Amino acid sequence: MKNLVKIIAAVAAGVFLTLDISAKNGVEVGYLNSSYRTKLNSGDISKSTPMSGFYAGLVKDMDIVAGLSLQSGLYYSYLNNTGREEVLGFNITESATEHMLNIPIQFKYTFDIIPAFGVYVFAGPTLSLGVAAPYKLSATGDVLGNKVDGSVTFDCYSGKVRTNNLSDENVESINQLLPDYSMNRFDVLMGGGIGIDLVKFVTIKGGFDYGLLNRYKGDLADAGTLNRMQFYVSVGLMF
Repeated sequence: MKNLVKIIAAVAAGVFLTLDISAKNGVEVGYLNSSYRTKLNSGDISKSTPMSGFYAGLVKDMDIVAGLSLQSGLYYSYLNNTGREEVLGFNITESATEHMLNIPIQFKYTFDIIPAFGVYVFAGPTLSLGVAAPYKLSATGDVLGNKVDGSVTFDCYSGKVRTNNLSDENVESINQLLPDYSMNRFDVLMGGGIGIDLVKFVTIKGGFDYGLLNRYKGDLADAGTLNRMQFYVSVGLMF
């Protein structure tokens, strides 16, 4: 699988770099919803709580021939989910956040219905780099007459833990709520979708991507796989 991913990425990047063709430039912004699928070697499969957010960036649409084009760009993505619960006498607020940079390299085919309206389909890989992924637990409460108001932040890429205004005993109690794994920053997602072009410069689309790489790293990578799934809808302006 890893060799296949490398081949797809290399071929797509090679096509992108060697094409000498006209292009349209634009901007795009959209809604993003993402979750992780975990599959252990034991056969157990689970899905994480979905994270929602947005993405925005620059897009380039390069004509190839008769409705076929190659679309690429550079996007920034933001994802977050939050939750609240009471654990071990603490009021816990959880916040998981991800910041990413993405480069889609997708082939697009447009069916021109009328001059001011077209329908298109697209498919291809997206190269994704995780910039930051903090998982933060904020705790408030009253333990044996002592007020607690602090936080613990876990870096999902490095595995490092940072505390703020919590005693060692409080941290030990909260640590069991932190993730027990760390992730790789890099992923290659494969996906596609459908969209419409309006009056030649407005585009609306929706799509789905699935991560091909195992995001687990270290010993846990030998025990199972962690793959991203995401869907999105967006609107763009082409110039």
